[in-house]
Amino acid sequence: MASDKRNTRPGIHLQSPDVQADPYPTYTRMRNEHPVCQVEPAGTWAVSRFEDVRYVLANPKIFSASVADDLYNLDSPAGKRKPPRLIISQDPPEHGKYQRLVNKAFLDKATKPLIPLMRDTAQSLLGNFDTAAPVDFVEHFAYPYIGTIIQQIVGLENKQSLSELRHWLELEERVAIPPQDEAFTKAFKAAVAKQNRYFLEVMNERRNEPRNDVVTQLVNAEVDGKKLTDEEILGLLCLLVSAGFVTTTHMLSHAIILLGQKPDTLAELRESPQLLPAFIEELFRFSPSVLATVRKTTQAVTISDVEIPAGKTVMPLLAAANRDSAAFPNPDTFDLHRPRVGRHLTFGHDAHTCLGAALARLELKIALQTLLGRYAQIACPADEDLARIDTSFVRGVSELLVRFH
Repeated sequence: MASDKRNTRPGIHLQSPDVQADPYPTYTRMRNEHPVCQVEPAGTWAVSRFEDVRYVLANPKIFSASVADDLYNLDSPAGKRKPPRLIISQDPPEHGKYQRLVNKAFLDKATKPLIPLMRDTAQSLLGNFDTAAPVDFVEHFAYPYIGTIIQQIVGLENKQSLSELRHWLELEERVAIPPQDEAFTKAFKAAVAKQNRYFLEVMNERRNEPRNDVVTQLVNAEVDGKKLTDEEILGLLCLLVSAGFVTTTHMLSHAIILLGQKPDTLAELRESPQLLPAFIEELFRFSPSVLATVRKTTQAVTISDVEIPAGKTVMPLLAAANRDSAAFPNPDTFDLHRPRVGRHLTFGHDAHTCLGAALARLELKIALQTLLGRYAQIACPADEDLARIDTSFVRGVSELLVRFH
């Protein structure tokens, strides 16, 4: 049955407090009643069914990723646009050229050598936990664990404090549709400029003294026979840090919250640690930190009997698609033994599949292995008491007081 064309803007506000607290009832309503509709506060077109979201992601000629630049050009001088954010805002064929470059520099070179650092960092951080009192898991484990790894990857480990890095990233994750106010824009510009100075220092050092690392690979890389410009390398480093830091930090917190809520699952994982990869995959489906991405229509297109005009911003709701019963039976139940769970769309689909997916899985696996080997009980605040962050695209907590035993 065709959707009611008079009701394509049904008053669904994805930034309202109740949706921020728990978006999934609203996602269910959207899939059932308004699978393609305009949402508040900006009238952005949202797509919520699994097959529709996958269709959007798989068709870059109709749904361009270039709209991501509109979100992040806040730090550009007045009247001047920066070069595109490479990979995240590119469409094929340009997207593929830069993604292959980063895959070569990043995935092939950087992941496996980091395993000892991951284990040592996790063990060191847990050694500071006081089991007699609640510990803020975000502050004392998630951020320093992921931050130490990311800083090592991009050469910032001896240059920038985690608190400085965190300040920039917290501004990055608050970038929204519609744009933030003038005070936010000013703070964002300052943070990006400062971050770029750190990156430029590392880049210049690697040009003079090459190492076997990601930054050296990037400063020497070529696309179409030309070396990357400083701005292009800055864009890639920003992407590696922002995409690899914030989302995985929140996924660690989501894992702890879920294990605190499901002591039977915690006990099963401790007894059968070989199930940890399945747990992580179902966690990505059930409680992803990335709720959505954005595209822009290059032409008018009809999805689920609703026409979206050309030139409109579209928000494929990845988290809503992951709870679609047409793709996953009993989608609102966490199932450690769910078949075909890897079909989830948390890391995107097709050309724009997240290049850091393998690293994120590895970071979670080693962190949780270390935690499960040490603690048998985890107690977290109730859902209604969690300090949820308020963003358009990311779901997480700013603080997580946990008792470990």
